Amino acid sequence: MLANEYASRTDDQLLSRKWFKLMKIESVLYSGNYWSFKREIVERNLFIIATGERDRVVIDGHPVMTYPGMVLACKPGQQVEIGVSSEDGHMLYLLYYEMGSLNDDRGNEQIHKDGLDLWEAECQLPSAVKICETILRYWQSANPAEGMHAQAAFHELLALLIEGQVTLEALARVKAEIDHYYSEDISIDRLAALSGTSRYHLMRMFKERYDKSIVEYIREVRLHHAKQLMLEPERSIGQIASQVGFQSEHYFRTVFKKQVGIAPAIYLRNRKRRIAAYSWPILGQLLPLQTIPYTAPLDHYWTDEYSRKYSSDVVVPLGHNYEFNRNALLMAKPACIIGLNSTISPEEEAKLNQIAPVLLLPWMENDWRTHLRLVGDFLNLGNEAEQWQEQYDRKAAMIRESVRSIVNEDKILVLKIAGGSLFIWGREAMTVLYDDLQLTPASHVTGIKWYESIDLERLSGCDADRIVVNIDGDAESQELWHSLQRSEHWKDLKATRKGTIHIQSGHPSWVYPWTENTALNHERFLDAAQRMFLCAQR
Repeated sequence: MLANEYASRTDDQLLSRKWFKLMKIESVLYSGNYWSFKREIVERNLFIIATGERDRVVIDGHPVMTYPGMVLACKPGQQVEIGVSSEDGHMLYLLYYEMGSLNDDRGNEQIHKDGLDLWEAECQLPSAVKICETILRYWQSANPAEGMHAQAAFHELLALLIEGQVTLEALARVKAEIDHYYSEDISIDRLAALSGTSRYHLMRMFKERYDKSIVEYIREVRLHHAKQLMLEPERSIGQIASQVGFQSEHYFRTVFKKQVGIAPAIYLRNRKRRIAAYSWPILGQLLPLQTIPYTAPLDHYWTDEYSRKYSSDVVVPLGHNYEFNRNALLMAKPACIIGLNSTISPEEEAKLNQIAPVLLLPWMENDWRTHLRLVGDFLNLGNEAEQWQEQYDRKAAMIRESVRSIVNEDKILVLKIAGGSLFIWGREAMTVLYDDLQLTPASHVTGIKWYESIDLERLSGCDADRIVVNIDGDAESQELWHSLQRSEHWKDLKATRKGTIHIQSGHPSWVYPWTENTALNHERFLDAAQRMFLCAQR
């Protein structure tokens, strides 16, 4: 999209003298490894077009949440890291291009290295995905004419980015109005008048652009400023609520607890303790104890949910380099550091202990309950850890009764299809199903802790009454799934004949249970399991 300097007629004339040429297009997609990964210092102007969510894009160390139709403009010299997981099978398109301008009537040219004076760093263009598919198809052809078609399609992409300028500028004005006047009573009609469009069109555009409603964004901005004010001395909750635009203290407390997950008073008390979560799964043990870390890593794609909700609370972000993290922790001056023994060497642990007391959880050796108790005792929150587990057990018992009425004594098997291979998820991986909900595991699960590969012939003797299947989105895994369904072995399975095959996606425990072995994740998995069986009954 064009920046404001090109909004006038004079600027349009300047644009007419510019030229653009696509130099290369690449597609990054899952291809047999868990990640397809690319890191580079950009040498040419670059567009990154996302076709789905949850892919990894980090620009100059700042993570970006992808969504279908996202267009990111990068300039030469920026460091770009991208990766596509096997979970959804989406790809990222990389379009490298050059641009320049004609300086005089004789056609003298000047090449511009930096395209960000033209394009905003991020925009949304749903049609960009289809255009990239077209460009790639033409680009891969050996026919010179097809190369010209690729250039034409690239220019169509540029034109659509330019046409979207008015919409983006209008939304930017609305967002800036909220950011500045968040404490006032901001009506949708007021914002619509500012944007020059109808209230209904504005609400739809805002939701599409920012993945949240205007009301949600206003509430988010108010809560952000409330958190800042809560760190200042001698301010009551009522004063803070009024200052950031909430009509009553009671409503503020209700919204705060719902959005943050912690009551304002507890949030304020725990923020005074600077807890460092060295590894991202630690957040899943701290949040049940109503503690948000002062420093933590939030640039991993698995932490998107945590990042969206708590990124403004994490004052000092950590990375994936020992030296970088030590320097960040020295600056943060945490009261303590909590990490995993599987990611921190004994040598590094000794260095961290010079900064603050360290607790390393025995990640693969103990279950999440032990981890929660260890964290609770370390933080002098042992009672809170015990209360949370009691609440979890009560919830599991309630869900167990509702699920039992559907499943009865059916034997359960969980399968994972990844990279063209078939795996059984073991008892430890599916502890929510087999232990907390006390469902009966199929005989194939016996002796498997986390996972084990299996072939179709061995699977044919499975006694499972119900089979849960999670399938990666890459072409190889999808082809294996289609092949399985066509095979006589699969058709003869008891679960297939009974129509009790459950296809699941989305929840982390179906995808990588050993990395989500946390208290918070297991509680959410309880809900996911209940929904799965209840939906299957309908």
